[in-house]
Amino acid sequence: MEQEVRHFHLGCVTCSLQRKRVEPRAPLNPIAVSYPLEVVGLDFLSLGRPTDRIQNILVATDLFTRYSWAIPTHDQTAQTTVKALWTHVIQPFGCPARFHSDRGPNFESALMKQLCDTYGITKSRTTPYHRAGNGGAERFNQTLLNMLRSLETEKQNRWPEYLLELVHAYNNTIHSATSYTPSFLMFGRHLRLPVHVGLGVGPQQLRHDIGGWILDHQQRLSLAYCIARQKMDNAASQSKQHYDKRAKATPLLPGERVWVRNRNRRGQGKLCTWWDPEQFVIVELVGNTGLVYRIKPEKGGRERTVHRNALKVCLAPPIDPNPRTNGPAAETHWLQGTAFYGFAPAPVMVPAQEQGPEVAPRRSNRTNLGQPPARYREI
Repeated sequence: MEQEVRHFHLGCVTCSLQRKRVEPRAPLNPIAVSYPLEVVGLDFLSLGRPTDRIQNILVATDLFTRYSWAIPTHDQTAQTTVKALWTHVIQPFGCPARFHSDRGPNFESALMKQLCDTYGITKSRTTPYHRAGNGGAERFNQTLLNMLRSLETEKQNRWPEYLLELVHAYNNTIHSATSYTPSFLMFGRHLRLPVHVGLGVGPQQLRHDIGGWILDHQQRLSLAYCIARQKMDNAASQSKQHYDKRAKATPLLPGERVWVRNRNRRGQGKLCTWWDPEQFVIVELVGNTGLVYRIKPEKGGRERTVHRNALKVCLAPPIDPNPRTNGPAAETHWLQGTAFYGFAPAPVMVPAQEQGPEVAPRRSNRTNLGQPPARYREI
């Protein structure tokens, strides 16, 4: 009995579309980096304050050194994005090997593609509605918001004036993932700050010629990169171990039917279903991570690329591409059970009821039919 109830519940389409999650989430797959400016994560941060003259912040984070940029912008257009990256990132620091972002139209525009082609930059992107795919930039967004919240109310109203100071403080603070400041890993030296003057720490007294300084600089940077890489690997392993406690690899095979996370409320508000009622079919696995799939509608249509966490195995009956229009003579009643793994219960054939001889409709035998009551009649 318990097994039958479980099968009934799993095969119920309405129940399946409403339940948030019945499968374990996919394992964590960190982005591997090994040198500065190998991968720069991009994202836009909007503070949502209508009274501010500037509404947006373009955030860029080097995933190896954790060195970050925060560029205030009036809008999020492709022209503004490309100009800000070229002015604040590419010109002073050189060309990154790869830009990584979400699928926003400003990052996927033809102008952005032209910038990447001109400077030989690879462009990668996350799957739709999957912020964890760009975790480095998203994490810096939280840190930047916390720093902006720490300002006094008067200074918060003028936050663009203090944005560079906050980012400068962040880039010169030891990062927990690398045990170095982002500035040291980016430039190979510690920047002199006002706090050093207050503590009486003066400039370096050692004298080197150019060759000696370059040799010493390379040795210090090589040691710092090795330590930072080891620290980052340990931090990534700990994060993956903690994340994967509730994760399980559940691969999907081509041809398997799935539901997709419903992101379009379509006027239903908070009453919309958690999963889209339209059924999709797995086309193929994308990449070597085992977490990204290409799918297409079962009825046919445009293919989509989604993360494993946005998919759920569909246990509803498959869609019949050629439904029958001429039913049987006898009326067919399906059992109230539902399909399980694509198999539906056998139909119960109920014969149509036999009709007897036609019965004449009953009519009234009243003699005063259509006449007014006696008190209203003429005497």
